[in-house]
Amino acid sequence: MQIDQMISGFLTAIESGPNSARNVIGLAELALSKKEKLRAFELARKALRDPSCDSGVEIRARSLLGSLLPGYHTGMMNDARRNHAWDQALRRAIRPGMHVLEIGSGGGMLALMAARAGAEKVITCEKDPVAAQIAREICECNGYGDRIQVIHKASQDLVPGVDLERPADLLFCDIFADTLLAFDPLPALADARNRLLAPDAPVIPGGGAIRIALANWAACAVACRADQAAGFDISAFADLLRPSVHVSIGDPSMLLCSSEVDAFRFDFRLPSHPQAARAELSLRANRDGMVDGVVQWISLELDSETSLEARPEPGATFFSSPRFWPFLESVQMRSGDAAEIATEYLGARLTIRRS
Repeated sequence: MQIDQMISGFLTAIESGPNSARNVIGLAELALSKKEKLRAFELARKALRDPSCDSGVEIRARSLLGSLLPGYHTGMMNDARRNHAWDQALRRAIRPGMHVLEIGSGGGMLALMAARAGAEKVITCEKDPVAAQIAREICECNGYGDRIQVIHKASQDLVPGVDLERPADLLFCDIFADTLLAFDPLPALADARNRLLAPDAPVIPGGGAIRIALANWAACAVACRADQAAGFDISAFADLLRPSVHVSIGDPSMLLCSSEVDAFRFDFRLPSHPQAARAELSLRANRDGMVDGVVQWISLELDSETSLEARPEPGATFFSSPRFWPFLESVQMRSGDAAEIATEYLGARLTIRRS
């Protein structure tokens, strides 16, 4: 409260003076340094709209605003394949009079689809204050502000009878990272099933899987190895390499060397999920050649008719990315040879390695 009062006092003093836009963006940067994220957002937008805003202020404002949310939101909202699949699944599931609940508003795209599909009431919760505000504005400007309520809370903090006037008839969410687990969807889904939904209420997606396959990746030596470079020994840097790296879904140099298998499969309709599991898998090469590691991606089963999968394929486009888990050393394999792979998750952390 003291920080907010300080910001309000500064704003009153500077907004009517000369160079007000430059002073307001400075105040926005101060607010962000004090972890006042929503206030920084509001001030940066104010600076952009100020008549005295010049190119320097605009760059500072847009840099600040661009840092407030992860960049994947834009890709998600503009992904035609994702939008079509979700729109069709929601249209099949929603009936007139339904009250539906979404976990993770993002930019409000799925909430809008649910309202357009005929839901009487859409409750969508978002723990990030900036995303919640943007989603609220987008829903209102599209004419659904009266049917969509954006609540700035994590789903576990929703209170039945306060935030939801009655148990929801349907739950939907898309809070699945490239490893499926990184945003902790399992506890959120289980909590919602147990506290916030009507008995037997459907869930979209109904299930999901973490899939893996052996792979040869032309960029592996550059992205995943640290031994020799420019005639120097750089092996000490190997300790700093990450266990996995993002791969473009359409990278033509990513070659699958085995059939894919499910490392883990989840039924999101269940009232609870294991918070840890381990699986030993045998992946059998289906071609002769060098194998550099394991490529992993997610599959979401929206309903019995539609799935969304981030399987790597040359030229493919999708907002979600596969991840590549390199072996310590690449291995030459013949068709039919098997590689033993250990997979494990603990909470939100996934690990994949050669046994």
